[in-house]
Amino acid sequence: MRLPHSFLTACCLAAAVFLTAAGSACGDVVWTLEKGWQRLPETDGAKVPADFDNAFNAYVTGKYVKARKLLARLAEGAGEGIPEQARILLAECYLGEKHYTKAFEKFEEFIEAYPASRYVDRACRGEVEIAQAVLGGARIKALGLRIWPGYSFGERVVDKISSRRPLSDYARDAQLALARSYFRRHLYVESASAFQQYVELFGESPDAPQALLGVAKSLYLDAPGSGYDPLPYYRAAAASAGFVRQYEASPDARVAAEVSGKAREKLAEHYLLVAKYYLKTGKVDAAVMYFKKVADDYAGTRPAAAAKSHLGLLPAGK
Repeated sequence: MRLPHSFLTACCLAAAVFLTAAGSACGDVVWTLEKGWQRLPETDGAKVPADFDNAFNAYVTGKYVKARKLLARLAEGAGEGIPEQARILLAECYLGEKHYTKAFEKFEEFIEAYPASRYVDRACRGEVEIAQAVLGGARIKALGLRIWPGYSFGERVVDKISSRRPLSDYARDAQLALARSYFRRHLYVESASAFQQYVELFGESPDAPQALLGVAKSLYLDAPGSGYDPLPYYRAAAASAGFVRQYEASPDARVAAEVSGKAREKLAEHYLLVAKYYLKTGKVDAAVMYFKKVADDYAGTRPAAAAKSHLGLLPAGK
């Protein structure tokens, strides 16, 4: 279930207040969806190591290489909270550099080392950001260069996120990124399946209508043509008609209706070809049956008009 934005904001603020009141020996950093990473005030005379201060300031100002060098040392050190905070920020530095493979590795290491950390949710969200970026077309670094498409890597990230928290908001956002990536790459069998999985698991989310429309579009675009198996067009017509029934007030209802109309047109073409085949082979009764099917079941399509013309010329069709 998607929590209201106001509720999430309140939770973040409550966490910040709690952390400020509690204090620690090293000070604290906190992450919120609205403001990202921030330092909380030091309390009870707590003194933060200068290296951590320098590393944090370098990170928030985009000096990721400098920050990484300092954080790598702090991550292996001692002190209450320091290694934990250094390790999550180290992953963030790689994410800031768009070094997605390394960032994912560091987020995974953090989750494994600190499964109960208050920063685990941020680590999961960071992995979603990685999946969205690489599935959206970002290249991943190999041998220090951004030269490889990251699609297969992005798919592995989605699998990891989904296996860890299959019904979470993280899995939801990652699944949608995966479905859209398949669609952009014209992998319509895969996109239809991924969109359908999204609808089944996250049918109450705001993006569920877009996912259902994605199913219909994918099925239609995957169909091989009117001269082949008509089943994909049946499925596309059913999915798009289902969208119109369920979301008739949606701005996309017109698009869904167009997909449904195109699928019906292809089905009419298919059965017109079948009728012509039977007519050509001398099986007039079968031809008449299919001409009538086109004329009656697909009224308003161009093949329906052609079918009526043929029926007018055949004695058995009068």
